[in-house]
Amino acid sequence: MQALNKKNLFFSFFILAFLVSGRALCGNTKELKIADSLFAMAKYPEAQALYKKNFNPAEKSNPGLLLKLAFLAEKTNNYTDCLFFLSKLALLQPSRHLFEKMDKLAEEQNLSGYEFDDYNYFIIFYRRYGDYIPILLLTLGTYIVVIMVTKTRRKEPILQIHKVSIVVYLLVLLGILNVPSLYQTCIIINENTFLRDEPSSASAVVDRVGKGHKLTIVGSVDHWNRVIWDNKIVYIRKSDLWNI
Repeated sequence: MQALNKKNLFFSFFILAFLVSGRALCGNTKELKIADSLFAMAKYPEAQALYKKNFNPAEKSNPGLLLKLAFLAEKTNNYTDCLFFLSKLALLQPSRHLFEKMDKLAEEQNLSGYEFDDYNYFIIFYRRYGDYIPILLLTLGTYIVVIMVTKTRRKEPILQIHKVSIVVYLLVLLGILNVPSLYQTCIIINENTFLRDEPSSASAVVDRVGKGHKLTIVGSVDHWNRVIWDNKIVYIRKSDLWNI
């Protein structure tokens, strides 16, 4: 049954890779066209090499490129890369189907951090539309403040509940605006990675894990990231991670 599920997942990538159109927003256009041709001819190793050569994780990529890279990584059983590219894709095109696919693949490989829940979906959705939501909320907040100032100048009474409501609204708005900067995720890329109690190579080892696990970053100290693992705060070297 598990083998059948993997096969279905494999071919779902294959179909989606051809359904998603468009070129990458970065990289060498000529090389990417050659890579697309190689991909269409099922010359996957050559296509993968060119796609990776022109992929920059620091730049915005086309969803089609990310999906093809995920497909090629899954085809070679490189599940760490596959889940990384799918996680990047989720930032551009969040969907329940995509999250469930990552959750299923991670479960088959005994990897943690990809559990699908409404909170993670909200975070990804917010990061995608984060440029528009703050503008809308700020506009609404400004409108309410203007009304209250106008009433004050006219010496019209303002109910206490309204005063409290606007303060609470502004505080919530401040928290929402800081969500993207506070919430960051990463993937472990090295086998036998040590999770330590303190940001030091001499500190006690809390756990030793393999690659592919997804973690939430809650801070950093020098060359270390502070992450959440098994509901505990631990430290891991930045060189052992890919930031999503």
